[in-house]
Amino acid sequence: MSEELEPLPQALENPAPPAPPLIRKKFLAVTLFSALICFSFFKFWFMPVKILGESMYPTYRNGTRHFLNRMAYWSKDPQRGDVVGVRAPDGDLYIKRIVGLPGDIVEIRDGTLIVNDQRLDDPQQAPLQRVYGPSRLGKDEYFIIGDNRFISVYAPVPRESILGKIVL
Repeated sequence: MSEELEPLPQALENPAPPAPPLIRKKFLAVTLFSALICFSFFKFWFMPVKILGESMYPTYRNGTRHFLNRMAYWSKDPQRGDVVGVRAPDGDLYIKRIVGLPGDIVEIRDGTLIVNDQRLDDPQQAPLQRVYGPSRLGKDEYFIIGDNRFISVYAPVPRESILGKIVL
C-alpha cells in the first residue's frame, strides 16, 4: 500500500510575498490625517508661545507657556486691555498689552501713561522712566506696552503686526 505523492504545483513551492494588510494602510492614513490636523491647529489657530523676560510681570511670568489664538481677530478688532502677540520688524514675537486704539492720543508724561487726556487707570501702572508724545495713533495703529512698565518697551504698531490674542 504505497501511495505515491503528487508533486506540489509550482505556485505553492514559491509563493508570492503577501500584500500588506489593509489595516496598515488605514493606520497610516489615520496617522497622517491626525498629524495634518494637529499641525494646522497649532500653526494657524493656537500657536504655542513661551514668555521670555520680565516685561509682562506680574501677569505672565518668565518661562511660562501660553497659547496665541491666531483667529481671535478675524471677525473683530483688538480691544484695549487685550494681551496680544506682536511680530516685530526683526521677526521676534513680543507679548504686550494694548493700551491705545486707532485714533487715540497717547502720551507718557511725568511717569504716567495718558490716553485721550486721561490717566490710564491700570493696576499695573508703574512710573515710566521715559517721555513719549503726545501722539495720535493712525487708523490702523495700536499702542502696546508690557505690564512691567518700569522695564517694558512700548510703541505704536500697525494692525497687521498683531498676530493674535493670548489665551490660557
